[in-house]
Amino acid sequence: MKVTLNWLKQYVDFDWSPEELADRLTMLGLEVEGIHKVAGEFEGIVVAEVLTRDKHPNADKLSLCRVNDGRGVRQIVCGAQNFQAGDKVPLILPGASLPAKPGEPPLTIKVGKIRGVESHGMLCSPKELGLAAEADGLLILPADAKVGQPFAEHLGRAAGDVTLDLEITPNRPDLNSHLGIAREIGAITGQPVRLPALASGWEDDSPAATDLAAVRLDDVELCPRYVARVIRGVKIGPSPDWLRQRLEAVGLRSINNVVDVTNFVMLETGQPLHAFDLRLLARNNAGLPEIIVRRANPGERFVTLDGQQHTLNGEMLLIADPVKAVALAGVMGGQNSEINQSTTDVLLESAYFQPASIRRTSKALGLRTDASYRFERGADIGQTDWASARAAQLIVETSGGRAAKGAVDAYPQPVTPRTITLRPEKAAALLGIPLDRPACESLLGCLGLKTVNRVPQPVDAPPAPSPLAVRIPSFRVDLKREVDLIEEIARLYGVDKIPATPPRVALGANPFDRLHDQIAEVRRILSGLGLDEAQGQTLVPGGECHDQPQETLVRLANPLSSDMNTLRPTLLTGLLHSLRHNLRHKNDNVALFEIGRVFRQMEGRLVEERRVALALTGNRHPAFWSGGERDAKADLHDLKGILEEFLAQLGLRPLTFAKRVQPTGLLLESAEIRLAGKLVLGEFGLLLPALLRRYDLRDAVVLAELRLDELLARRNPVKSFKPLPAFPAVRRDLALLVEEPVTFEAILASARQAKPAHLENIELFDVFRGRHVPPGQKSMACAFTYRHPDRTLTDTEVNAAHAQLVEHLKKALPAVVRE
Repeated sequence: MKVTLNWLKQYVDFDWSPEELADRLTMLGLEVEGIHKVAGEFEGIVVAEVLTRDKHPNADKLSLCRVNDGRGVRQIVCGAQNFQAGDKVPLILPGASLPAKPGEPPLTIKVGKIRGVESHGMLCSPKELGLAAEADGLLILPADAKVGQPFAEHLGRAAGDVTLDLEITPNRPDLNSHLGIAREIGAITGQPVRLPALASGWEDDSPAATDLAAVRLDDVELCPRYVARVIRGVKIGPSPDWLRQRLEAVGLRSINNVVDVTNFVMLETGQPLHAFDLRLLARNNAGLPEIIVRRANPGERFVTLDGQQHTLNGEMLLIADPVKAVALAGVMGGQNSEINQSTTDVLLESAYFQPASIRRTSKALGLRTDASYRFERGADIGQTDWASARAAQLIVETSGGRAAKGAVDAYPQPVTPRTITLRPEKAAALLGIPLDRPACESLLGCLGLKTVNRVPQPVDAPPAPSPLAVRIPSFRVDLKREVDLIEEIARLYGVDKIPATPPRVALGANPFDRLHDQIAEVRRILSGLGLDEAQGQTLVPGGECHDQPQETLVRLANPLSSDMNTLRPTLLTGLLHSLRHNLRHKNDNVALFEIGRVFRQMEGRLVEERRVALALTGNRHPAFWSGGERDAKADLHDLKGILEEFLAQLGLRPLTFAKRVQPTGLLLESAEIRLAGKLVLGEFGLLLPALLRRYDLRDAVVLAELRLDELLARRNPVKSFKPLPAFPAVRRDLALLVEEPVTFEAILASARQAKPAHLENIELFDVFRGRHVPPGQKSMACAFTYRHPDRTLTDTEVNAAHAQLVEHLKKALPAVVRE
């Protein structure tokens, strides 16, 4: 929403600077996004008169001119050909800058030589001033233009006026107007707000509007009020300067006098209006042009003012006549009834439409207009008639027509103003400041919220402060509860004046706090293991979920686009997008994790769970000057090690890894991660080559996804510590010839069963297949470490324990010891 300083001063008196006004509005809860000088882009540009035009001595296509800028005569070199001595043109003086083009820096004019001759400024074309897309030559001004006058002032842009760009929250539709902002200013200055007066003489005594037009509401729920006025004998033409300048100052293009008035009143009051050509409206059985407010027929087609044809559904509200639709209610008019140069009679619409209906229509058709922006937030049903009268009077003033007496006001169920009860002691308790009844009445009264009567108290009730019954004006659609009034008191009192006080009680622990801390610990552990956190989209394309059972996907009924039509069933797809994004930006070695929710459809109900996913690709280690092993690529073993350490730090053990024989829809080689051999915590594996190509990934990608809710439910936060070993360890290496299916996990399990004395650790350091190893078998070399906590072990003790272990492994696996 854009407002100008001078326009606001038409309705309320204040003497603040633009910066002070911005600060005051900010403290009231209105965010000021920017302040722009209305004439700022034309600073340093004046009206000048060309006194002489001679040929440039060193260039055939250049002219050497003497120009009067109002203060003296200066020499200008000019290349345009469409002017002559005596013309008045815009002149930009040295040191000033031309209006900047989007994405380009402004061009600052300096005194300089052009083909050997000094030029003290530049004569301007409409294109250079940003007033036209294309132009051939200088902008020739009217003969009565005042020499030396600032060019912005010549255009009617008041010097010193500024535009404020405001961000209006959706709950305050009353602030989408200059009068709404003026009411806020008046509330803190104490100055009354001046509504524009409706002068007499702009209406004919007869005929009445009801004799010239009719209105029928077929859907009172979606349109509870519709006001129509008739203005006859208008002459369509350019708007007067004051009206055109008001609109241009806030970024609207002038169209014609009638349409400009509807836009002006919308910006003034917040009430959108629409003008129909009365001659183009079909007549009813009584011979009157009739407006019918109805829902569209399913599949009905309609062409809007922008020339686009739209197919409508039965939930969309239309403005129609007895034969055809003439406007999308609250959104945009139609080509078949628009104001044109031949229009002489106008039907002026001012209505209230249900916000949700306008919001659905605007979104479904992709049409966003100034009118729909206001209607979908909630217009003021109480000002529809006044805004209509205001616009009709201005149309009469600017177009020379005459308005029919009165209006056709279809308002079958008038809205009763709401009344909210306010307890001053409650306001004082919530805000922490002293407030009594007079103080509350005074602050609320500044906003136009009046106390209508005292709320009666029971006769036998103990003495207590009397509550207030506050009547809510129709423009404050956001005020619905007592706490809303208390918030208004805080705004007017001054949030910055409310003292800060420490809390008097301490809140107890909450399950959500514990969950937050646990997830934070997961992030800390994974970050410490060298992974970076990624955040993907919750909504994903359904086509990317081919690896999931289609019946389990949760699809949106009304998606914003085909790329956001399904709730993600897995985090892995989002991580693949993150990997691709990194690789496209030359970051080839990536280790990521993501924590988030996934969604499935199970037995007709929505299942939502938290998961944590990991992804690795690229080199195992950063580049190093000596090369060697540091260039090796990350593989499943790297990811398995990260998972083991991650789960160990959560206190989850014992873990087992069960390899899957068949590939999944996403992974080529994969394994399940199990707790105590039973509960499946998740899976990890190698991405399919076909998906590597689809996501433009060069190196192998290893992925893992775990059920975070299960991890957190079974985590063991208790940490145990033991002193560092004080005595040396003894290592024994052993190469075992085993069958191909035997895993290192099986060796560990057998060693645990044997329970050799003082065995501290087992580490696999080699797997060999080939020469001297029978087909179907492999050699696995392990290092067995023995240590006693209180003394040094002797060879005899170690040899005895190790021999016991070897014999057990031979029988349990079975295995053959390689010499």
